[in-house]
Order: sequence, then C-alpha cells, then structure tokens
Amino acid sequence: MVFIAGHRGGRDLWPENSLLGFRKLCDVDVDAVEFDVHQSSDGGIVVIHDPVLDRTTHDSGPVGERSLNRLTSTRLRDAGDECIPTLSSVLDIYASTSLELHIEIKTDALGNAYRGLEAKIIEEIRRRDLERRTVITCFVPEVVETVRRLSPDARVLVSLDRRSAEIMGGIRPALERLAKIRDCIVAIEKALLTPALPLALDILGTARLGAWVTNTPEDIGYWLAQPVRQITTDRPDLAVDIRRKRVAVPAAS
Repeated sequence: MVFIAGHRGGRDLWPENSLLGFRKLCDVDVDAVEFDVHQSSDGGIVVIHDPVLDRTTHDSGPVGERSLNRLTSTRLRDAGDECIPTLSSVLDIYASTSLELHIEIKTDALGNAYRGLEAKIIEEIRRRDLERRTVITCFVPEVVETVRRLSPDARVLVSLDRRSAEIMGGIRPALERLAKIRDCIVAIEKALLTPALPLALDILGTARLGAWVTNTPEDIGYWLAQPVRQITTDRPDLAVDIRRKRVAVPAAS
C-alpha cells in the first residue's frame, strides 16, 4: 500500500507548518507528516518552509538572521495568534502517534546549509527515541550524507526536482548518485518523475521511490496506482479517501 504524507501538515487544508495543522492532521488517516526546519541565529530549530519570513508570517527578512525568541514570537498568516513553532513543539504533538516524521532540512536565504543543524536534529530525535519513525530529508545530497556520517543508521530521503537534477547533471546521473546512498528514499517532483518512472524504478526500485506534490483527485489516483513507496500531498484528506476506496474495491468484488 502506498504511503501518504501530509505536505507541510496539509497546507491546502490548514495554515502550512502550523501547530493547528499538525494537530488536525492527527485526525486524518495518513501515514506520515512532512515539515520543514530552519536554524535561528542563536542555534534554535524552527518549523517554517521559506528561508525568509515574508510569505507565511507577519514579519520579513531571513529566518536565519532572527533569534529563536523573535521567531517564536512572530505570528503566522491566517493562523490567528499562532506563531512559528519550534521543532520540539511539533514533536510533542506527534510523539504519541505512529506517524512517520519527514523532517526536511532547508538551506538559508543564500542557499547555504546551516552549520551544525544536522547534529541538533539527530540529537533531538534520539532524545525522544524517535529514530525509527523519523526520516531526515533535504534537497541537498551533501546534507543527507552529513546526517549519515553522524548517524549511520539514520533514515534519509533526498527530494529531487528539475533544478536539483540539472545541478547533478540530469535525471540519470542524479538517480545514480542518490542510489549510492544506502537505503535513501528519493522523492521526485511529479512532472519530472512521470516520464522518468521506468528509469527511476530500474535504478532505485519501488521501496526507495516517492512522488510529490500530488493534490488533485486525478493526480492522487494516478500515483496511488503506481509502484512507488509514497506520495506527498497538500490534500491528505483526498488521498486517504481515494486510497480507502481503491483498497475496498477488490474486497467487494
């Protein structure tokens, strides 16, 4: 059965990367939650997608240039009085659930990796005994390789879109490089994956392949029928409903 991950907590249903959305996702029969982390100027870990504050908050400027206290006092747009959450506050919500936690490490406003962020995330999930349920993800292969050096058994995933594939020389060289990272899942943007699916399956196999972001009923239904491990979606409610109906059909026949 194809795994379903709620992208940014289900951003087409609730404010993205918000505690409100993360709590509500617990009531949807998904298998995983995906969210993004940045590092504050004083070393804290916050959950927000963009490297700048402008789009999703009532502030502006680079996330990495703000202190943890300022970031956690910065209100999110369309989320009432809710502010940017910390990694710890999000893990508090999911600690007692069975969901896989897909923690995406983002880069700063200049595209650089945050120094020491990988080690802090590893320490936090170890402290909570969440290693088996956590998949640490990034678009940058070197970041994932750093995670593996620090924690050889860490579960990891690299996201791939057209731009990141081009940086690695094209889709085939990118897949071949990522295949060398032991047991690394590769989640590929759906428009890139559609024509490359046979190649990706040949290089990676079903258990290491994912598709994102699938949001329409047509897209969701298509990818749930493909030999992939997971889909990532902004409409986890639709995905769960479509999967449930697909599973029910053989039982009724």
